[in-house]
Amino acid sequence: MNIGSYRMLTLLFLVLLVAAGGVLADRDDDWGEHFFSHWFKKDMKLNNGQHSQLYQEECGSCHFPFQPGFLPAESWRGMMASLDDHFGENAELADEDRSRLLSYLTSNSADTIDAEIANKVMWSLRYTATPKRITETAFFRHEHDEISPRLMQRIKDKVSFSNCDGCHTRAIQGSYDEHEIAIPGLGRWDD
Repeated sequence: MNIGSYRMLTLLFLVLLVAAGGVLADRDDDWGEHFFSHWFKKDMKLNNGQHSQLYQEECGSCHFPFQPGFLPAESWRGMMASLDDHFGENAELADEDRSRLLSYLTSNSADTIDAEIANKVMWSLRYTATPKRITETAFFRHEHDEISPRLMQRIKDKVSFSNCDGCHTRAIQGSYDEHEIAIPGLGRWDD
């Protein structure tokens, strides 16, 4: 091979390396791991489906049923201990139901499962107090940092950060893939 061939191969290698880096960087920032996608299905098999079905019925009747991996167990314990004042609402449950839901939430929490998003949530909490809300995690703020307060003001009648399925079209199935985001009034989100 002559010197020109080596330069051409080196250039081709660099182009491929840069392209691969872009794909990997996009993959790392992509919610498309479908990390949560099997939770509701998996849990429907446990205890005849009582835990996730109860969660969807009790919690999902008032708000989006957030996947437990968005918060550590301590956050879920605190939340379930104060259901009489659940973000300004009384969400008290029978002791048996509260106990079953607490078990479901803590056994699927960010600090008890080994999954990419849960690990990122826990990493984002390494220097902070236990959050009371998902929106208080540095992970959540990082993933939504491109959404300006001005944009949120504009769409506030249609969506908020507390209803994931307002923008994440497959959130209920556990998919937060950035390619499946559609912001009301704006359409498909592309960052």
